[in-house]
Amino acid sequence: MNVFNHKRKRPQIETYDIAGALLSFLDKMKPYRAEQQTVCDEKQFTLLLSGVFGLRKIPGISQAMGYEKLYLCWKDGGDVDALKKHCKKLYGADDWAGLEAFMERDYNTQNEYSQFRTFWKGHPCFDVNTLDARGKLLFEACKGFAEILAPIAGRKGFFAFDCTERLGVLRLAYAAGMINEQQFWDKALPLAAAASDRYDSWLEYAAGYLCGACYDMFRAQMAESQTVDKQEMKDYVEMNCRLMEQLLTHVELWGGHKWYKRPPKKLKLSPAEIRMVLTDYQGGDKVVCIASDRITVDGCPVGYLYREQPINEQAPDSGWRIFAGDESESYMADATNFDFYHLNTICNYDQTIIELLNAPYGTEYR
Repeated sequence: MNVFNHKRKRPQIETYDIAGALLSFLDKMKPYRAEQQTVCDEKQFTLLLSGVFGLRKIPGISQAMGYEKLYLCWKDGGDVDALKKHCKKLYGADDWAGLEAFMERDYNTQNEYSQFRTFWKGHPCFDVNTLDARGKLLFEACKGFAEILAPIAGRKGFFAFDCTERLGVLRLAYAAGMINEQQFWDKALPLAAAASDRYDSWLEYAAGYLCGACYDMFRAQMAESQTVDKQEMKDYVEMNCRLMEQLLTHVELWGGHKWYKRPPKKLKLSPAEIRMVLTDYQGGDKVVCIASDRITVDGCPVGYLYREQPINEQAPDSGWRIFAGDESESYMADATNFDFYHLNTICNYDQTIIELLNAPYGTEYR
């Protein structure tokens, strides 16, 4: 279905090549690179990732928030009530619980992109026919639009958009005093770590952000009216390209800072120390598990593990999720504290689990 062919009452531009416009802009940005780029630390990098939020003039905030420090209304001359009113208008919430719920509901374009990829690869993660008529129409339209952007976004998808928008909302919540500084960093640093691992440059990140922003606009328009206002989309693309250009070309912004790469995890066991100890395993090629850094980095024994049904039956996922058992709620919420491993690797850390690994899906051990 070509949603751009839907007729509307007011005049429309006849055609608009979104992918072409984005590629043209990104090609134009390739030569921009400051001769001397500043190396930033993890926290500076996190604030820089908030991107357009640092540039915008936001009601209740007396100046652009910038990227040097966290902006706080009562300390930096802002108006808390005006900022909360702005949040209520834009996000439908003026407290932290509401803002957090909005982020989880609306800034999830990467999750949807990951679902679409399973369909493109011929191994759909669910049966689209289980959706009602409206849901199926919206899903198919969004999947088709995401496929237009896929050659630009690649496997890295739309995460940059979700990351920047979530960081921006976190900065607003902190500025208004809805969360304290520790709560801000507890939420923000895992997002920055994931961005650091996923992307290799500001230009790559900008490409992901632009694709995600376009998809978010498309999804919103389709959900509201089941059609797309092409002129509004064109204006939105051009506005976001201007913002990305400002970030990419100014030395005090992205253009003057090196992309931050997290140091690799220091695993307790080296590759040379890993031996084949997993014997009599009946799971065939389903040998991948998710394990906590408390085991692989800190060297703790396994204290808790369970086996869930994998979402994608074609993947080599064994379904095993393995923990030390003492991970806190905040630790569990940070995806960077976990990684994918071969089951045999985790068995080298704790051989007492070997006899448990043939248990069926739904099994849990403490």
